[in-house]
Amino acid sequence: MDFGQDVRILAYADDIYLFVAAKGVVLDDYLNGNPHIQYVGEKVLKILNRLTIARTRRGLSGRVLKLLYKRTLERILVYAAPAWWTGTVKQTTKINSIQRQILLAVTGAFRTTSTAALQIISGIEPADLVCEMETALYRIKHSLPNPNFLGTQLESGQAERYSPSWRHPSSINPATWDLNSPEFSLGIFTDVSKINGQVGAAFSIFDPAHSGDLQFRLDNHCSVFQAELMAIKQALLWKKAQRPSTHCHLFTDSMSSLKALQKFKPNNNLLEEIQDLLDGSISLHWVKAHIGVVGNETADKAAKEASDRPTIDIHLGIPERSIKSHIRNLLLREWQDRWNKRDAKGRYTFCIFPTVSTKICIDNHLLSQMVTNHGLCPHYLKRFQLRACNCRCGEDQDDGIQHYLFWCPLLSSERSLIRPGMSIQQILQDKNKTREAKSNLNYLFSHQQDIFEEVS
Repeated sequence: MDFGQDVRILAYADDIYLFVAAKGVVLDDYLNGNPHIQYVGEKVLKILNRLTIARTRRGLSGRVLKLLYKRTLERILVYAAPAWWTGTVKQTTKINSIQRQILLAVTGAFRTTSTAALQIISGIEPADLVCEMETALYRIKHSLPNPNFLGTQLESGQAERYSPSWRHPSSINPATWDLNSPEFSLGIFTDVSKINGQVGAAFSIFDPAHSGDLQFRLDNHCSVFQAELMAIKQALLWKKAQRPSTHCHLFTDSMSSLKALQKFKPNNNLLEEIQDLLDGSISLHWVKAHIGVVGNETADKAAKEASDRPTIDIHLGIPERSIKSHIRNLLLREWQDRWNKRDAKGRYTFCIFPTVSTKICIDNHLLSQMVTNHGLCPHYLKRFQLRACNCRCGEDQDDGIQHYLFWCPLLSSERSLIRPGMSIQQILQDKNKTREAKSNLNYLFSHQQDIFEEVS
């Protein structure tokens, strides 16, 4: 039977699945997504093996591996998640087990370290939560019913949406602008302000002396970028209505707006409307903010006053970036709730990193052992029944990593900056102390025969 070049059959030990190559998603009779996770897992781990070799032979750091994971491997792992992700226990377990291999490669931690602790010390969000986020974003973006993130309902009706309209190429006017400050008979300066969650925009008119301001307040959910574009649009509308035949120089301190207006296909209705208003009687200029330019300072003051207006003058949809930021905050909150549970694994690591953060990245194998207590020490060796031994100093029954960092007299010659009473957080915050901790643990591991004694 010929299925065509974009369709393949994948045979596993327990079943046969249909793979639609054009879409990159594995389909099976139950449509439960598990075969797809298995397929992309194999694909991701194959790439990871090569990266691990590169780390060993080419000195690729764990931080670089983390970056590569976030930019490429995670995208492969959660690709088309809205089509196959259902959030079942089996899916969650499987996708986190795939992610676990990457976390071990990033941190260099012992394989007995819990996945929860690995996610914390690497600063990488749980893969199942990323799938939930991708699914929620998709449902909002495509106006699907019941968008939610782990049961938290999300508003999708007010989301900013792009309504494409056909425009003849000859009618499209991508903006041109410069950094000049020419003399003018009519000049307009635009600016915006977002203070205490309230958004205001304004433009000031100079012909050539200051002759007035127009202010308007936007919805609180509006971004600064939206407000900058709306200020430019309102200024152009005023010019068209009041001074249609006068050449106008429009000044803004928003370079992002000017660069966006240069796009031939901006895929944004507000940008397209501004492009349609541009003609030969309007010159756009960028002016640096807060350097004493009278027009810019006047518009800035007017924008701040606009943000205090009691009523909303212009309503715009919630920008996609704000929606993403909100869902990401929900993701971090759920991750934190999981980490706070007392019966969760990694309680030793919790004492060091009680708050989840994507900025954390412990990418050294010695430091990973220090923050997990999973390392080459009697406490660990006895716990996992690998070796029955104690420290020869006999001063601590626990003989964990902290014993050798702070107290063990057999390593006193290796200590100069680290003192008893310090916390591991204090060590990690000081480069010299961190360097000493790594040297201390490296000495421990290379002289374990002299430091450990067997227990009969």
